[in-house]
Order: sequence, then C-alpha cells, then structure tokens
Amino acid sequence: MAKKDWRETRDIEEAAAETREPSEARRIRAEDHAETREWLDEAEQDVRAADRALDENQTRLRDLGDGIRENRETLARTGDLTRDVAERASSLRADTSDVAETTRRIEIEDGEGEK
Repeated sequence: MAKKDWRETRDIEEAAAETREPSEARRIRAEDHAETREWLDEAEQDVRAADRALDENQTRLRDLGDGIRENRETLARTGDLTRDVAERASSLRADTSDVAETTRRIEIEDGEGEK
C-alpha cells in the first residue's frame, strides 16, 4: 500500500484550525498593538501635561525669584532710610538739647541781670 501524502490525511477540522490560528494571531496582535497605541497615547498626554506643568512652575519660580529680589531691594532701601532717620533723629535730639541748654543759660543770665 502506498503511503499517503500528509495533506491528504488531514481532516477538515485540522485544516480549519490551521487557517484560524493565523487570523487568531493577527487578531491578538492587532489587539496588542491597539492596547500599546492606547498606552502610548496616554503616556504622551501625561508627558505633555507634565511638560506644561513644568513650564508653569518654572514661570512661577521666576516670578517668585523676581519678587524676592524686589523685596530684598525694598528692605535694603528701608534699612538705608531707617538709618538715615535714626541719624537725623539723633542729630535733632542733640540740636534740641543744645537749644534747651542755650535757652536755660539765657534765662539764667536774664534772671541774674534783673536782680
């Protein structure tokens, strides 16, 4: 008896299973690709959102740095003005003391001259 070709010995179910496997593999691969694309799209959106947040925070930090520099300059000017006021107040107190002393002397001299 002659040996049969393997293709002749397959039944219809085996042949159908073989044709279904590639389509099943394509379906699974397509689903996997779709899930991967969806994941990549979500990751891209997250990266873009993070990039925007980073830009916004850099702007806030620059603004905060500018505000701090302005405050330091204002404090320096305020310190200078405070020292100036303190020096003038000290000078004014000295002048007032001199005026008071001079006034007392004049009063004393006038009082002695009236006697």
